[in-house]
Amino acid sequence: MKLKVEVGNVAAWQGDGVVVTVFKNEPLSGAAAEVDRALGGEIQRALDSKEFSARYTLHYAFYAMGKLPAARVAVVGLGERNKFKLDRTRRAAADGVKDLRKLGAKHVALGVTTDGLDLADAAQATAEGVVMGLFRFQKYYTEAADDLWEDDFRHQIESVTILVQNAAQLETVRAAVERGRIIGEANNFARTLANEPGNQMTPMRLAEEARTMAEKNGLEFYVIDRAKAQELGMGAFLAVAQGSQNPPAMIVMRYWGAGKDKEGGLGIIGKGITFDSGGISLKPAENMEHMKGDMSGGAATIAAMQAIAQLKPKVNVTGIVAAAENMPSGSAFRPGDIVRAMNGKTIEINNTDAEGRLVLADAVSYATRDLKLNPVLDAATLTGAVVVALGLYRTGVFANDDELAETLYEIGERTGEKNWQMPMDEEYLLAMRSDWADLKNSGGRAAGAITGAWFIRNFVENGAKWAHLDIAGSSGIGEGRERGYVNKWGNGTPTRTFVEFALQLANGK
Repeated sequence: MKLKVEVGNVAAWQGDGVVVTVFKNEPLSGAAAEVDRALGGEIQRALDSKEFSARYTLHYAFYAMGKLPAARVAVVGLGERNKFKLDRTRRAAADGVKDLRKLGAKHVALGVTTDGLDLADAAQATAEGVVMGLFRFQKYYTEAADDLWEDDFRHQIESVTILVQNAAQLETVRAAVERGRIIGEANNFARTLANEPGNQMTPMRLAEEARTMAEKNGLEFYVIDRAKAQELGMGAFLAVAQGSQNPPAMIVMRYWGAGKDKEGGLGIIGKGITFDSGGISLKPAENMEHMKGDMSGGAATIAAMQAIAQLKPKVNVTGIVAAAENMPSGSAFRPGDIVRAMNGKTIEINNTDAEGRLVLADAVSYATRDLKLNPVLDAATLTGAVVVALGLYRTGVFANDDELAETLYEIGERTGEKNWQMPMDEEYLLAMRSDWADLKNSGGRAAGAITGAWFIRNFVENGAKWAHLDIAGSSGIGEGRERGYVNKWGNGTPTRTFVEFALQLANGK
C-alpha cells in the first residue's frame, strides 16, 4: 500500500473514495461541509434524522452517485469536541479507510484532523491509523476461502493520499507521515509475528526473523544459544526450555545511535514463549490455541528495534528476546525443582505455568549486570491477574521508579497503548518466599500480577531503573474483537510505547 502526501481538497479529489470527519452535535465544517454541499446535504440529512449521531467510534460509508469526483464517501464520528484527542485522529483514519475498503475502493484520500492538535502529531497519528487499520493476516488463506466465506477479505487498498491545505504544510506533514508509516509498519510486523502458529514460529524461527530484520536495518545481532546460556549460568531460562525439542534462543539486537563508546543505553526486553502449554502444570484445553501469542512481548521488542533503526534517534538501544517453548515431556522441569538464575539466586518451581518470569529473570539480569543497560523496560503476557485488574484496554506498569512509570503513562495517552501504574509495596514480595530456595516462582492467586512483577524485580542489577509491562490483556491475545486500528488478535502492543520511549530519551525527555 502506497502512502502519499499532496496538496488538495477532499471534495475535489478524484479517486475511489474520500474520508471526512464530523463532531457530534455541531454544524458541519471544513471538508465535511464541502462534501455535504456537493452531495446535496446527504450527511446533514443523516445527522438530522438521527441515522448517524457522529458519536465517537460510529462511522458509515456510501456511494457518491456521481455527485463527487470520488466514487465513495466514508463519514467518521469524532464525538464531542471537548473530548477530542490525538488517538481519535488515529482511529478515525483507520475506520474511514476500512469502510472504503469494504466498498471495494482501491485509491482513497483523507485530510488530517487537527482541531487544536499539533499538525505533525496529527499527521503522524493519521498515518499510523491508516497503516495499522488496514492490517490483515491472510498468509494461510487459500483460494478455497473464496468459495467458503462471503466477506471483503480479498479487497485491498492500493494507495492512500493524505491531503494538506497548502504547500507550506507539505514538508512538515510528509516528515510526520513517514514517521507514522515506519511506526505503523513496525507495529504490523509485531502483529505478523504474533499471528504465526506455534508449529511455524519456533524460538529459532523467531531468532531468524530477528536476524533478517537486523541485517536489513544495520543492527548488531547475536543469539545466546543453549550452550552459551549454560556457560552464562542462565538456569531459569534453560529450565523452561528443557521440555521442548525446539531449542531456545536468547536474541540480542543492538542499535548504536549514540556511539559504541558510550556504555549502557536503553534496554527493551520481551518474553518470547513461542508456545505455552503450561508445561507439567498443564493449561486447560479451552483457549490453549491462543498461547501461540505468548511471545507477543518478544514480537514487540523485535518490531520496535526495526522502527528505532529506521528512525535513527541519537540513543543506544538494546533489544533482548528470551525465546523458548514451554512443553510437557519426560525432560520437562517439574514442580518442586530448584534452579539457579545467572545472578546466583535460587528458585523453587511451584508452578511450571509461571514460566515467563523465569526467562525474563535471566534476560533482565543479563541486560542490567552484563550489558549495564539503564533504564530497562520489559514486556510480557505474564498474568491473567492483570486482565482481572485492568481488563483489555490498559497495560499494567510495575516499576522501581515512579518518574519512569509516569513517563510510560504519558506515552500511553499519546500512542493509544494506554498504561496504568500498579503498586509495588514491599509486602507483596513476601508471597514469593520459599521454604527451600531464595524465591519461589509463583505466589498464588492473590495479587498475582504484582507478585509476578516483584519476582522479575529481584533480577534487576546495578541500580537500573526498570519497568515491567504486563500486556496479557492489552496485547489482544484471545480478545477476538476488532476496533479501529486495533486488529482482533495480537495487536502489537507495546511496540509503539517502546519506540516513543526511545525517541523521548534521545530528545532528553
